Amino acid sequence: MPENNSPSANHATDLVPETTGSLSAKFRAVKQRVQAYQAKIRPYQDKINKIRIVLYAIAIPWAIFIAIKSLPYYAAIGKGESYFKQGLYNEAEKEFLFCYEQCKTENAKDPRLARVLNNLGMIYRGTGRYRLAEPYVKETVEIAEKHFQKKQEYPMSLSNQGALLNDEGRYSEAEEVYRKALLVWKDNIKKESDSKLASIYNGLARSLREQGKLDEAEAQAQKALSMKEKESGKNSLDAASVLENLGKIAQKKGAFEQSQRYFESALIIDRTAFGEKHPDVASDQCGMGRLYMQVGKLKEARTFLEQSLATRQHFFKADHPTVARTLSSLGELNIKEGDRQNAITNLNLALKTQSQFLGPQHPDTLETAKALTKAMSMQK
Repeated sequence: MPENNSPSANHATDLVPETTGSLSAKFRAVKQRVQAYQAKIRPYQDKINKIRIVLYAIAIPWAIFIAIKSLPYYAAIGKGESYFKQGLYNEAEKEFLFCYEQCKTENAKDPRLARVLNNLGMIYRGTGRYRLAEPYVKETVEIAEKHFQKKQEYPMSLSNQGALLNDEGRYSEAEEVYRKALLVWKDNIKKESDSKLASIYNGLARSLREQGKLDEAEAQAQKALSMKEKESGKNSLDAASVLENLGKIAQKKGAFEQSQRYFESALIIDRTAFGEKHPDVASDQCGMGRLYMQVGKLKEARTFLEQSLATRQHFFKADHPTVARTLSSLGELNIKEGDRQNAITNLNLALKTQSQFLGPQHPDTLETAKALTKAMSMQK
């Protein structure tokens, strides 16, 4: 409680009647209990002091030891997270694996273990190795639920699990996980506006978008955007990811001009932060390219899709799902341009990756297969 140095406060107790239930009587009762306790332990005070000295002698070196032992972990986790933001996934993976080796023998209650497991899951998700990401994401959720249920780690681990399920095309499952994350947040975190909470809403909006629940998707994404802009600023990177999502929702609703504005806003933010070469920029460009293709602006569509493909091929291996996504988009563009041969080539390349890494029933795989059938039926 803050001190109050006003004259009236200094003498407040002088004005309280001397009754059993008064504040001064309660203070006297507490003081008497303390004095009685001190009298009781006085014969043992010397021994207590010696024990206290021994405990301090043990605790301080132990704390120093733990701090020194943790330094390599914190140095590596910081570097890894910095690499991850730059799209340098191979370098980030090396740092996170080093951290994992540091933490494997630690208790599951140690938050460092949950953090590095989560980061490894996100690395493998970001590089398209979804099956490899699954056990890390699952273990992070289990640890968070058991040891950090009242903290943000739990709903955020669920949010990351939802993101992975979205990538795998398991949209209804992702929706359930995101809704659970929101309930956990509401019950335990009880913070109505937060950038992390906004990420949960944005992920839920993606799940809803892909299931065709467009009005609810838009409402959830707008809620996310409002929070992101409040917490991080209108032109923040946090806002860019929601703007891209809103662009795709608007596109599905047929609001093409609004969709274009969202995509352009996201692209400006990401370009300003990262320059031309970054996975987030490539994602915006792919979205713009697909929009322009849908409205018949084929020249502009080609420019954006080729830029997106070049960046994705720079950052990822040839079999990355986002590379396949851009190749598939270029194949669809080839069909609209009447270029049968290039359409078949691009769609075949995309379909091979998608069938292997996403599975034959993933929505992206099915879309590419449908486009390939259409390309094959074109006249030579």
